[in-house]
Amino acid sequence: MKRAIIAALAAFFSLAACILPVFSQDKSQQAASEVTSYTLTISDRESRVIAEIPLKDGLFDHVFVHSIHLTPVIERFRVVLSPEGAPLLHLFELDYESCGIGMPSDTENGFRLVDGKFILDMSRDFPIIPVMVSIVAGHGIAANGHFFPFTDWVPEGTQLFLAAKAAF
Repeated sequence: MKRAIIAALAAFFSLAACILPVFSQDKSQQAASEVTSYTLTISDRESRVIAEIPLKDGLFDHVFVHSIHLTPVIERFRVVLSPEGAPLLHLFELDYESCGIGMPSDTENGFRLVDGKFILDMSRDFPIIPVMVSIVAGHGIAANGHFFPFTDWVPEGTQLFLAAKAAF
């Protein structure tokens, strides 16, 4: 009888461990699952929309070439919703090839080396990201298997603003 009770309790706790995370999601995760798609909006200083990029799975990369090291840097973003339901750009990973001047030196949420690249696990949310279009070629957005250079839309040195909007 004792074994049956212990086995039943073990099964209960195993099941609870599987189900509980689903019920403990915060509201932003629950709301994000209700959104069917997102669009990355790129605007100028006058709030004119320069480009809109539909985002498959709410993911995109901000890509640039480091001006000193001349190596690629990739900031990986996922669109999430704030507790109020507003779309946020969530930086979850930073990928770069050369450690040194101008590059992060702390590990924030974790650090690993993969195929010769430094990868930092990040967790930062931004409602809007201001960027200055680099004079070094290779600055833009990678999404859905395509690279969109900012210089296809505006000249170098132009300030742009990245934001997301949800489509239900």
